[in-house]
Amino acid sequence: MRNSSTLRNITVQLLAISAAHVFGGSYPVLAGVHDESNSEVIAPPFELYDTNKDDYISIEEAAAMKMPARIFNGLDIDRDGRLNKEEFTKMPPIRLNENPPQ
Repeated sequence: MRNSSTLRNITVQLLAISAAHVFGGSYPVLAGVHDESNSEVIAPPFELYDTNKDDYISIEEAAAMKMPARIFNGLDIDRDGRLNKEEFTKMPPIRLNENPPQ
C-alpha cells in the first residue's frame, strides 16, 4: 500500500510541476506547508527528473519532463549542460491549489 501512496504522490507532484511550467504562477518558498490561500507548496523531486540515476539532470531528461529550456539554462549555474542536486534546489517550489477557482 505504501508504494501506491508514494507513486500517487509523485504523480501529483509531476502533474503540478508540468502545470506550473506551462501556466506559470507564483512560487512560495516553503515546501509542504499550507498557507492562507488553502494551497500546498511542494519542491520538485530531483529523483523524478534524474531518470538514468547518474546524480545529474541532462537537458534531455529535463525536456522529457517538460522543463522549458530557459528554466534549465537558468538553473545550470556552472554551464556544464547538466544540473546537479545543488543547482536543481534553486528550482522554485510550486503551489498546488486545493480549491481552484470556479
